[in-house]
Amino acid sequence: MEIKQLKSFVTVAKTSSFSKTAHILNFAQSSISDQIHSLEEELNCKLFERLGRNISLTKEGEQLLEYANKILVLSSKAKQVLNNSSTPTGTLTIATAETLGVYFLPNLITKYCKLYPDVEIKLIVGKCEEFTQWIRSNKADVAFTYDHFSKDKDLLCKNLTQEPLVIVSAPILYPQNQKHVDLFDLNGKNFVITQKECSYRLMFEELLLSIGATPNSVLELESVEAIKRYVISGFGITFLPRIAVEDELKSGVLIEWNYKGFGYQSTSQILFHKDKWLSPAFKALLKLSCEVFVDSDLDSSQINHLTYGT
Repeated sequence: MEIKQLKSFVTVAKTSSFSKTAHILNFAQSSISDQIHSLEEELNCKLFERLGRNISLTKEGEQLLEYANKILVLSSKAKQVLNNSSTPTGTLTIATAETLGVYFLPNLITKYCKLYPDVEIKLIVGKCEEFTQWIRSNKADVAFTYDHFSKDKDLLCKNLTQEPLVIVSAPILYPQNQKHVDLFDLNGKNFVITQKECSYRLMFEELLLSIGATPNSVLELESVEAIKRYVISGFGITFLPRIAVEDELKSGVLIEWNYKGFGYQSTSQILFHKDKWLSPAFKALLKLSCEVFVDSDLDSSQINHLTYGT
């Protein structure tokens, strides 16, 4: 097995496309097909099921993928170590939830790219519950996520910051002439909310349950921007991180529901595998995160001591 064969195999597994793989790796499509064919002959098994234009991993392919990812990580580590270079280079694949990607990360990513222009950043947006598998399969090097409080022993999760969660609506829906509202005023209203897997949607549902409020109608949308458009139109009420609606609150197109009692917060976090080799590019990201998120659990003095396999 050659490294280039494994790279082609892993890329085809990710893209489900020989043509996309050829474009990504800058090979002819026939070369990618030959590499996969040679790999299948060497291993004496089929790695992909080809049904028309659809390509999927066979059971043997799924088994190889786990080892191929580890081999490629070790290969990358070996090159970095033998090159004896501390200058951040290479590629970092960052997974992020939409709200974090849109409202929290632009400052961090922009600074990082200016400081380390030789590092290619790939940003992929997904659902928080997908990130653990993405990290374990090496689809992502690191993830910025919300409220990951599981006890995964193979993952490291560090808190970055806490963001207040607010109930907002168009001004027309806010109870008139009330400085503070009774949360039961939410009863019978329309709600525009994120998907069920979202941590702050779960908090909102717990809040409604605790006060005995029942919605009239629930509109579930994936995009935070789409949610805000519907809420601004007066359709209903939503529950989002304050940072996502700050501009709309300042302009007056949205209004915050002020209520007495405990406020809700969501914790943004950085998540990566405990056995992930921390390349110079990865360490640089962690250190810069310490500077941008000053209240985080990341300790810049300890980052240099984190190495592959710790």
